[in-house]
Amino acid sequence: MSDQKAKYEGMFLLEAGNPDFQSASEPIRNVLDRNEATALSIKPWDERRLAYEIKGRRRGLYVLTYFEADPLKITEIENDCSLDERIMRVLVLRRDDLTEEQINADTPATGSARRAAERRDEESKPAEAEAKAEVETPAESEAKVEAETPAEGEAKAEAETPAEPAAEAPAEGETKAEAEAEKPAETPANESGSDEGEKND
Repeated sequence: MSDQKAKYEGMFLLEAGNPDFQSASEPIRNVLDRNEATALSIKPWDERRLAYEIKGRRRGLYVLTYFEADPLKITEIENDCSLDERIMRVLVLRRDDLTEEQINADTPATGSARRAAERRDEESKPAEAEAKAEVETPAESEAKVEAETPAEGEAKAEAETPAEPAAEAPAEGETKAEAEAEKPAETPANESGSDEGEKND
């Protein structure tokens, strides 16, 4: 029987309002399973207001489905759909030339959902970066303050700062003191020498 299967495209109109697509598309899966058809792809096409009321409903969910089935079973599939209250309409077309690219292509609904997800991802990246900066930076700064700064500060304070001024300041002070001490010693000698010279004269 699998050798007799052909590829088909089905557009199903389901009742709208169910946010869970898996649950909303369950009637299509049931019909295909009962008729030994193999679903290749079941994707939402669009949800919109109907031009006129169908089975008491004003809105509908269009579902694009690709499947493989025995051509002799297509009439039974269409009859099954008409008996299910959740399936308002169905249109089935044979698609022998169907490619994998067409089967996996975006519908208006899946394309907009993918673009919305991409936008959310792009918007969340800066927020994640800010959150990481807020969370990580304080921890890093605390680690630097606690681990690096005191050790480096103490080492610098003990090794560099006290040693250099202590060695330089007294040396400068002694040099000035010696210079000042020598000047007064020379000055009285000069003065006394000059006095003696005057006296001798």
